[in-house]
Amino acid sequence: MPSLIVHCCTWNVGDEKPGSEDLSTLLGVNAKPSPDVISVALQEVCGDDAWRQKLLEHLYPHGYVLIKSRNCWAIWIFSFLKRNLLPAVTNIESEVTASGYAGVMGNKGGVSARFELCGINMIFLSCHFTAHRENKQDRLNDYIDIIDHQSFRDEDVNVIIDHDYVFWMGDLNFRIDHLKKSEVELMVKEKRFNELLQHDQLLNMKKEKLLFHDFNEGTISFPPTFKFDKGTDTYDSSKKQRVPAWTDRILYMVHRDFALDHHLNLPESDRQRPASPSRRLPVRGSPSEVEEKFPANKSIKGRQHPEAVLLKYTSLNEYKTSDHRPVIAVFKLSVPPRWFSLPVKFIEPDSKAYSFNANLEISYQVLDPPGLLRLSETNSLLSSKQYVPVSDFAKLLLLNTLGHSSKSGKSESTNNDDLGPLAPPTLQTTSFDWIALYPAEFADLEKDYITYVYASSNVSQAKHRKNSVSSALLQPSNTAKFQELYKARIESSRLKDLPGQSFCLVYMSRNKHCPQGYSLPFKIRTVSLKT
Repeated sequence: MPSLIVHCCTWNVGDEKPGSEDLSTLLGVNAKPSPDVISVALQEVCGDDAWRQKLLEHLYPHGYVLIKSRNCWAIWIFSFLKRNLLPAVTNIESEVTASGYAGVMGNKGGVSARFELCGINMIFLSCHFTAHRENKQDRLNDYIDIIDHQSFRDEDVNVIIDHDYVFWMGDLNFRIDHLKKSEVELMVKEKRFNELLQHDQLLNMKKEKLLFHDFNEGTISFPPTFKFDKGTDTYDSSKKQRVPAWTDRILYMVHRDFALDHHLNLPESDRQRPASPSRRLPVRGSPSEVEEKFPANKSIKGRQHPEAVLLKYTSLNEYKTSDHRPVIAVFKLSVPPRWFSLPVKFIEPDSKAYSFNANLEISYQVLDPPGLLRLSETNSLLSSKQYVPVSDFAKLLLLNTLGHSSKSGKSESTNNDDLGPLAPPTLQTTSFDWIALYPAEFADLEKDYITYVYASSNVSQAKHRKNSVSSALLQPSNTAKFQELYKARIESSRLKDLPGQSFCLVYMSRNKHCPQGYSLPFKIRTVSLKT
């Protein structure tokens, strides 16, 4: 069973702008294996772009692309993805829930980024709950507000706890009850964490099933992450003498009605999209119980079970610029052996280079259903962990356009690998969809586009060129309905400043607010076409 490595980190940066410190450990870029997904939750962020640029500077050289960011004032979430996995991600969304000062200022609350990757859906939250030890009820209300008020366009996964994997991060501000600062500091010095955790508000409220009772948390074997004198290892020496606490947490949930359950041995005629009445019944229990019952890559009675194996959960004491210490968690997530590619496929032209003084003519199709990526293809996609140059990226992007799902001549009905997942709903195209021109190795999906045109509502009657390599490679699947070619054009006036550079096209859906297809990379030539 293929798997993904997900790296989560949360840090209340205390209104400090990023300095010169190396964020490699915080972001996990030097870990082996390297993460496929990196999600960064920040609180008390000062300014809009400084932290965004700092994260991009660290992650882009390692082959990561920022696919989604969202903020509620000083609360931010950033989700990065390995470049080679771009053709495997869809349904990218975000939500905001503001609280604090009657919900107007948004100084407290939560933001989320969610997406479907390799056939499973996941959501990451960055939250900042109400402060001070006595305000437990306000923190509970913050949690309930976020659970109740965040909703998404995906009809199957329209609330937080509907997702296959939920990662809840942030400065949750839960404190230590009944103990003085001197008592807590002594217990921390003697590493009596288990004894100290008996007074942890979050764990005690969780035991009472007031909040997070559907979630797991790793073993806390690190000192309290708040409140330090900035730049030191000394807990609060101000007149307020705040009691140290584990305010910064990462909790996670695995849903019982998991995407892997849709990859069973079902005949083609049965692959419909049934209602999921059990969708909101999550897995309960501690991480150790779940992982012991469903160990990695182990089949129980011939059927794979959902799992999220927690590999690491710790704080990072080397980052001292804030009065909080960052916390990281690393997971190994199971994903299905096959999933559907993105539905829009660009038709490759005869030439892979365009002149800067000619219009860029675009042809594409919308497949219904899209091509199904087979186990051998997905294995190669997931096994590419290091940074990939454009030449390799082009091969990986080609997976997005492959539409074959035909079976070999011999019967393999007993092999689950030959049976596909449920087909996704047909992509509803509109005249407000747009096709964007990006650098071939863009870093930021939200901001790096150079220009765009609205997608065409006109259908071309032209057929595939029989002698074209692209027409041989980009055939629809046997189960797909034939789709006519659509045409679009980027005027030459928008290309005049781009000669000698490589680019790709990205089809953006207005309804989904995310990419639904990528072209192969191509180059804008410096030589003009002859007239």
